Amino acid sequence: MVYDLIVLGGGPGGYRAAELASQAGFKTVLVEKDRLGGTCLNRGCIPTKAYYADAVGKLGPVDKMWAKKEAVVSKLQKGIATLMDRCSVDVVKGIGTLGDLSGEEKELKISTDQGEVVLKGRRLIIAVGAMSKPLSFPGSDLEGVIGGDWAVTDQGMWDQSMADQVSSVAVVGAGVIAVELAGILKDLGKEVTLLKHSDQILRRCDEDVKKKVRQAVKKKKIATVDYFRIKEAVKEDGRLKVKGEAEGKDLEVLCDRLILAASMVPILEGYGLEASGVAYTDQGISVDRNMMTSKEGVYAIGDCTGGMMLAHLAEYQALSAVEHMAGREYYVDPAKVPSCIFFDPEIAVVGLTEEEAVAKGHDTVVGRVFFVANGMALAMDRSDGFVKVVADRADGRILGVHIVGPEAATLISEAALAIAKDMTVKEVAYTVHPHPTLSECFKDALFRILEDTSHS
Repeated sequence: MVYDLIVLGGGPGGYRAAELASQAGFKTVLVEKDRLGGTCLNRGCIPTKAYYADAVGKLGPVDKMWAKKEAVVSKLQKGIATLMDRCSVDVVKGIGTLGDLSGEEKELKISTDQGEVVLKGRRLIIAVGAMSKPLSFPGSDLEGVIGGDWAVTDQGMWDQSMADQVSSVAVVGAGVIAVELAGILKDLGKEVTLLKHSDQILRRCDEDVKKKVRQAVKKKKIATVDYFRIKEAVKEDGRLKVKGEAEGKDLEVLCDRLILAASMVPILEGYGLEASGVAYTDQGISVDRNMMTSKEGVYAIGDCTGGMMLAHLAEYQALSAVEHMAGREYYVDPAKVPSCIFFDPEIAVVGLTEEEAVAKGHDTVVGRVFFVANGMALAMDRSDGFVKVVADRADGRILGVHIVGPEAATLISEAALAIAKDMTVKEVAYTVHPHPTLSECFKDALFRILEDTSHS
């Protein structure tokens, strides 16, 4: 059989592409070497948020948190399998290797438990994801040294019935994964140290957001070390001793676990990319606006293309690729994609930071409102944080929205729509927002801008 589409990788982008392709009438096969759902479901977004809900949100007992995480992951895995079955997508478990991609029929060689199989398809999508950037130093292979993309699977760290195994954790990094893990672990009562390569935290965020996060980290009593460079890790009395240097001085950190969460990198090895003729760099597989690679009929989506490594972006890149296959066009602009950080307080952003907007030449105007003035936030006893809107003074377009506070990840969707559609401050402000709700903070920030510009 020759398929209309072969999808390599069963993460959020891969299984979404398979679903969309099937709905478009393409006979589709999905190839996954491990478990459906990819990093996001099995050892990333979903497990982390299950922990976050109980440890930070207090939505469930932490002594049952590990079992809850396992149940949530299992349920969603079964849901994806059911979805693929309902869409008549064939699912093959095995390790895929790119074969001949030059002809009209693309080849993918699959190594399965039963032997090798060669699949042929008129189109192919590569959706193999990313992994924690490997850090090589003496002792990096010791038990207890874990990549950021595997940290949530360490039962000794998260199962509260085994809490005495892990009392202290050192986290290398200052990005989203590092900050999220540090926050959750601290709320579980662990001693946490952030080992940062610079003095920054959440480097890509707006300065006001970073300032608030630094305050929260200090309030939580998460220890931080700036400009840290690991020299080695050794075992001492059953614990890890991390030896390094910070600002010219030798430093040692004792911990039970060392999480390497400095950054994620695209997976570019292990599936024959080097010999495939598909263009790529260290930053990821090269694609055009339709997600097509340098090979006609071969697409790449998600983390393996580099850039913003977000599950929801991968899903919309899948839509872009399938639409192109169907003779239509949909383009997702990464600059208008929201991102969320599940810390306490919660963070969500979309569009330009104030600093980026100024650098691009915009005459900016900013509206800022604090949740402490919002009735619903006070009623929920969750009034820490703010909403910040950055707009262009001349034409009123909303350029960026930055939310730190309760339900930020949910609230950002309205802002994402406004920015995606190039809406103005007035257009969104004049849309009726219900009362009493957290969304009124966004509305109030917009009206602050209207007040500012009406007097200028």
